[in-house]
Amino acid sequence: MSVTQDNLSLGEFVKQLAALLHKDNVTLPFKDQERWHCLFYELAKRPSALGKPKFFDELVFDWDAPYPKCQELSEFLHALHFTANVSAHNPRFEVISLDSNDADRWISQFDQDDQHLKKFLGDAVQLARSEFA
Repeated sequence: MSVTQDNLSLGEFVKQLAALLHKDNVTLPFKDQERWHCLFYELAKRPSALGKPKFFDELVFDWDAPYPKCQELSEFLHALHFTANVSAHNPRFEVISLDSNDADRWISQFDQDDQHLKKFLGDAVQLARSEFA
C-alpha cells in the first residue's frame, strides 16, 4: 500500500524525518525535546500546506511548558528508544543515535508516490535542520 498524506501516521513521519536527518548528519535531540515539539508545532499550524499529513490535525499541543508540547510526540520518541529502534546511550541521553542500516531500511520502506507528501517531508527536513542546529 502506498503511503499518502491521508494514511501516514505520526510514528512513520518521525521515523522518516529521523532517517533523513541522520543521512544529513544532523544531531537529533532526545533529552531536551523542546526542539522536536517546536518543529511539530510549526508544521501543525501550517493550515493549507500541500501534502500535510492528516495526523497533524489531531495533534494536541499544551502550554504547560515554556513551549508547545505534544504528549503523543513525547511518547513516540520515548517508545523508539525503549524498543531499541534508536539509541540514546550517550553520556546523558542527550541525543538520538540511529544506525545507518536502520535509516536506510526506514527510507526504503517508505513508498512516496504522493509528490505533495514528499515535498512536505522535504520542507520538514529543511525546517528541522534549522531547528536542531
